Amino acid sequence: MFIGRFILLFLLVLSSNAEAQRILIVETLQVPIVTTHTKHIVSRLKRLDNQLEIDVFDGNGQSALIEAHIQEKLACSCFDLLIANGTLAAKIGKKLLVNQGIPMVFVTVADPQGAGLTMADNSSNHFITGRAYSVRRGTKLEIVNQLFKNDKVNIGIVATTYPAALTDIRRIEVIAKEYKNIQLTKKVIEYQDVSNASLDDTYLAAYQAASAIQSQVDFFWSVNGPLSEKSEFVPAMSILKPILYGANIKSVQQGALFTVIPDPEWTGKEIANIVVRILSGTPANKIEIRSASKNILAFNVKTATSLGVVIPFSLLKIAGEHVYH
Repeated sequence: MFIGRFILLFLLVLSSNAEAQRILIVETLQVPIVTTHTKHIVSRLKRLDNQLEIDVFDGNGQSALIEAHIQEKLACSCFDLLIANGTLAAKIGKKLLVNQGIPMVFVTVADPQGAGLTMADNSSNHFITGRAYSVRRGTKLEIVNQLFKNDKVNIGIVATTYPAALTDIRRIEVIAKEYKNIQLTKKVIEYQDVSNASLDDTYLAAYQAASAIQSQVDFFWSVNGPLSEKSEFVPAMSILKPILYGANIKSVQQGALFTVIPDPEWTGKEIANIVVRILSGTPANKIEIRSASKNILAFNVKTATSLGVVIPFSLLKIAGEHVYH
């Protein structure tokens, strides 16, 4: 009995003296979907292991800031694992962590292959894994088709050259070809992230581009990327034309007709579980890279009523608590 207590005490002492493992979370930009993922990841990590040291950095949408911070933390050996939250952070993280012996887990990345994080066969560099921020191919436009019952729909897309936005646009264009009633008009603005001023200029140019095409479209559509995630996106664009598809739940609450996105709380739990597995010894490349396993569908019924759109009961049932007025 005494020996058993001694061994337990010895193990507790070892545990208390062990160096805490350190997690660096780098956010591309503090927009709703990014910060929501971070919140759920941190909450889950603390529940799984309250000894972890977690440092969160806001890259403010600027490549130079993100790269400088990761390099600074590498120089002082200040982290054992990087969580790259957003495509820009993930691309820079991959570049800097090659041959560093430090694993990276990505989240809020719509196209891991396009970002260079995975290969065509879904394999990755040995130190990278994560969850793709995407839903089943064609889901969004199929919902549009159900809502408008094959009526002609002219959709305007205004976005920046942010990688996730370009990927999203390409996918929508391919899928839209399957629907003769859906027409797309797009304007793409160069994403400039040298400074806060250049970012502001980028967003201003995007809103001006929206004004230029408003007479050609019935609705605007949000694609992945910082522009659509900005809290003022829906209010500003809605002045011109209604928002058919919003980038997040907040956008639907603000008046976008609908959204369908990976559940950030569920994804946050999955990312945290992956982190703990890696820190416990599982190689990153042994953990499958795939899309998040749970989605959220949301509708704004006030917007639907103003547009004369009847949302099928089957879709409202799926949306559940995410029906807003």
